[in-house]
Formats: sequence, structure tokens, C-alpha cells
Amino acid sequence: MTPSVEDRLDIQDLLFRYARAADERDAAAFAGCFDGGRVRITGPGFEVTDAAENMAILSAMFEWTMHKVHNHQYRVSGDVAEGYCYCVATHVKRDGEIRTRIDWHIRYDDRLVRREGRWHFAARHLDVGLIESAPIGA
Repeated sequence: MTPSVEDRLDIQDLLFRYARAADERDAAAFAGCFDGGRVRITGPGFEVTDAAENMAILSAMFEWTMHKVHNHQYRVSGDVAEGYCYCVATHVKRDGEIRTRIDWHIRYDDRLVRREGRWHFAARHLDVGLIESAPIGA
């Protein structure tokens, strides 16, 4: 079923909150995007179930990230929704004086639930379609 304008905006807000929590390494806000705080992200060869551990891994791997949410579409049926979201996640990695920008072109396939009037992820599946890397200035 086509979502209402209110559902579209509320789901978009969820996508934006998730991206900001990841970029700010805010484990509590990140977990808050998931139903009951139970993080569940799967992808090729990995599964994320702990927000704090995920934030620690991101911090160890990259000095900076920016998740840019793009087109997304969800079908809503009552308090359940399914759909997808495209994202480009820019990561900056430092190795001594060398910095590299790594862009991941991502498609998330999501299951959402609405609890107490707010949308949350029940599960996210992440596929990286393309990775681009380039050196950047100091």
C-alpha cells in the first residue's frame, strides 16, 4: 500500500536519524532507530547486532564518515513497512599522512515497524554495489 505523506516523512526521518547517529558514533541514538533497541543489520558476510560495537568499529576504521540518504520507497501495511533506501556513505581513512576517501554506494532493504507512533527498523540488509576510492589532501 502506498504510504501516507505522514508515513513518508516519518520514515524519511528514521533514515536521516540513522545516518546522523552513524556519523556521530552515537550508539544510543543508533540503537534507538531499531525496534526495541535490537540492532539487526546483515550484509555480505557480516551481521551487526550491537550498536556500541558497531560505532567502535567505525571509529577504529575511519576518521570521518558522512552517510547521504537518497531515493527511498516503502510499502506500508498498518504498522509494518518494507522497502529500500539508497545511500552513499563517504568514509575517510588515514594511514599516517595519507588520507583516502572511500565512497560506498549502498542499497538497504528494510523491514520497519511502527511502535507508539514512531517508525523503527526491524531489520536492514545492506548491499554495497560499488566502492570508489581516491586520495585526498591532508
